[in-house]
Amino acid sequence: MLLAAERSAAFGEDVVYAAVLIVLSIVVLRTNRINRKALMVASTAILCLGVGLFLLAPLLGAQAFPLSIAGRVMFASAACIAVLWGEQLCSVGIRASLLVIAGSYAFSYVGTLIFVATPPFVVEAAQLLLPALSAGVWFAVVKRAGACDESTADGLQGRSRTVPYRVFLGVGIFGAALLLTNGLSEGKTGAPDEFLTLYVGLAVSLCIAGIAAFLPRNVDLTFVFRLMLPVIVICTFLVFAIEADQQPYEVVAIGFGWTFFIIFAWEIWCIAAAKTTVPPLAAFSLGSAILSLCTLAAEGLRALAALFSVDSLFIIASICIVSILTSLFLLNEQKVREVVQDQRALLDRADEGACRLCVERMAAEIKLTEREKEIAIRVLQGKDNAAISQELFISKATLYTHLRNMYKKAGVHSRQEFSNLMNRYC
Repeated sequence: MLLAAERSAAFGEDVVYAAVLIVLSIVVLRTNRINRKALMVASTAILCLGVGLFLLAPLLGAQAFPLSIAGRVMFASAACIAVLWGEQLCSVGIRASLLVIAGSYAFSYVGTLIFVATPPFVVEAAQLLLPALSAGVWFAVVKRAGACDESTADGLQGRSRTVPYRVFLGVGIFGAALLLTNGLSEGKTGAPDEFLTLYVGLAVSLCIAGIAAFLPRNVDLTFVFRLMLPVIVICTFLVFAIEADQQPYEVVAIGFGWTFFIIFAWEIWCIAAAKTTVPPLAAFSLGSAILSLCTLAAEGLRALAALFSVDSLFIIASICIVSILTSLFLLNEQKVREVVQDQRALLDRADEGACRLCVERMAAEIKLTEREKEIAIRVLQGKDNAAISQELFISKATLYTHLRNMYKKAGVHSRQEFSNLMNRYC
């Protein structure tokens, strides 16, 4: 009965998590004048309260399970905290965002491994303090960036495409497939090797972060998403081929698959959010909500399969078939390339606010000065040197000096290459 109550609490937390994300995305889509700072404070306070209720429940005995369930449900406020952090990624380039995402997951794996060997009272204190610490760091980042408040609605008209719902759905289905595969693997043993999963996740995160540090500023990540299908197929094959107890290489494959998937899921949400007609907060909320709904559906299907004693071979075959169809129709190369690359409607270069938004994103990475930003905006608008000199009241020689410095910072050698680079941030 206690186990059933705990499962109910976890399921309730997942449902509320998805519901919070859906509601948040709808609210932000209808009006982007949402106070991000107030949302962060409220979410952090609710999360800390939920942690407190959950930690208090064991001290009160079995009668405190309603309290425990309430605490678990309140954990869902972490959804808001996660997407608020995700929104901050839109001000940097592909390489930097990938480095931050992979580094964040590496940090979480390290923290989990440390907490396992830490006295319980220290873990409990950390669970209460870490949300507040995260909020404090977020406020420091927002203050430095000067973005992500109610005013972020300004300039959205320069983003030239809608949210790629089909790609987001494909990402969600892949996540559900990996979750089902992991469930089948854990079902073969009473004590899954969770430590090995953590070690593999840490290694994969560090590896991706290390690679990201040496990637070009705006690398084409389309090829990465083509790797997801073989990763899922390999994982399901290992689960099916190994009929005995859960084996280490089976755990390694699934741990690699999940960490690889979730890092690049966040990356594609980040890329889409930077190029969408809706606020980035809504794009992150929609992507996370779709993934949560798909994983909830996967949990429901697994429960039904167990209830009706469905053969594992049929489940694995279904996972492979659905993954292949998803790769063909939802996450095919064309759909992913439309998100990752610049195959979209042309930027309205007459819209100075839209051009400024593109330049600000690029300047955050290559550190342009204020004067260089003004020049870059006019270069993006297609103005010649004479017009730029006249508008900014500078000589052509001074303009040439600024342009050379800008090309050097951007790692390009011509005006056309510089314009192409700016287009990638639009």
